[in-house]
Amino acid sequence: MDGARPRPVDAIAVLVAAGLTPATGYTGPGLVILLAGALPVLWMRCAPIVVAWVGAGTAIVLPVLSALVPSAVPLPSAGAPIWPPVCAFAAYGVMAFASGRHRPLSRWVPVIVLAAAVLSLPDRLPLVARTEAVIALAVVYGLYTATRERLRAELVERSERVERERLAGELHDVVTHRVSKMVLQAGVLALTAADDRARAAAEDIRATGSETLDELRHMVALLRRGTGEGFDLGLPMPDLRPLVIDSARAGVPAELAVDGAPVPVSGVVGRTAYLVVEAALANVRKHAPGAEVRVTVRYTRGSVRIAVRNTAPRPDSWVTADDPGVNLLDLQRRVAVAGGTLESGVQEDGGFRVEAIFPTSPP
Repeated sequence: MDGARPRPVDAIAVLVAAGLTPATGYTGPGLVILLAGALPVLWMRCAPIVVAWVGAGTAIVLPVLSALVPSAVPLPSAGAPIWPPVCAFAAYGVMAFASGRHRPLSRWVPVIVLAAAVLSLPDRLPLVARTEAVIALAVVYGLYTATRERLRAELVERSERVERERLAGELHDVVTHRVSKMVLQAGVLALTAADDRARAAAEDIRATGSETLDELRHMVALLRRGTGEGFDLGLPMPDLRPLVIDSARAGVPAELAVDGAPVPVSGVVGRTAYLVVEAALANVRKHAPGAEVRVTVRYTRGSVRIAVRNTAPRPDSWVTADDPGVNLLDLQRRVAVAGGTLESGVQEDGGFRVEAIFPTSPP
């Protein structure tokens, strides 16, 4: 709704109301009152309640003056189009422009008073019928205008929300990926550097980067929600099905199982979990061709467990092993940087197990 200032069409409405005034048959004080009542129509967008009460007051004052001083203020002409001429604009303005800023009762009371004042005209039944019909049409059209504007505003808000979500997704995919790589590299450097000062500097970089990721995740969540009421503290776990499909194409079929209700995880946890599965499957293709593989994701209270288990290899099996994978030591360091733990070892059946446990975001 335009509640700031009048528009050119409002000036036209004032001219129309003023132009209909001479047809009412008023002269002298009555004409002045009607013209004065038409002027506030110019501000019906920013003060619709006031304009409606001005119209209702005009419809009350003129019959009272006609009863007190009929010689100076006579009754309106029976052939007038409507009376008072401001009634249509007053009824329309209060319904169209006061819908979202005032209570329904405050909108309807001046319209009811206006319609009741018109009914007080004696021996003017055709004029009363025309005026009441115009008021009813103005009310209906005003309600339609208010509903249309409300729906338009909702559509605009929805499109803005979709755009915020798109920008948030791009921000998360681009920026957090690069920052998380810096955090992981700084974490590895903090664990492997021989110099104490270098380790301290790397740890400081890692801590600062982790804080930046948290703040960035909060900001992205705020963009997605479009409100300041709290933050979404996590994102869904990345989809692991493409890794299973790629493993099958390379000659090592894998089974994926998910246990428990999925809960949000931080961005760095999600990417590290994805890397664990990717590296474990690559190592199976490299060191255990022909093995049967099972990938398990198990959600428990406060943590998520990622396990990749394979059976003993069959050396005569064909497998594609172009990806050299990530060695377990580097993988363990990356998991530690993400706040998790990694365990691995040979199983009793001759297979191998890689299992990582990560913290999940609060619900």
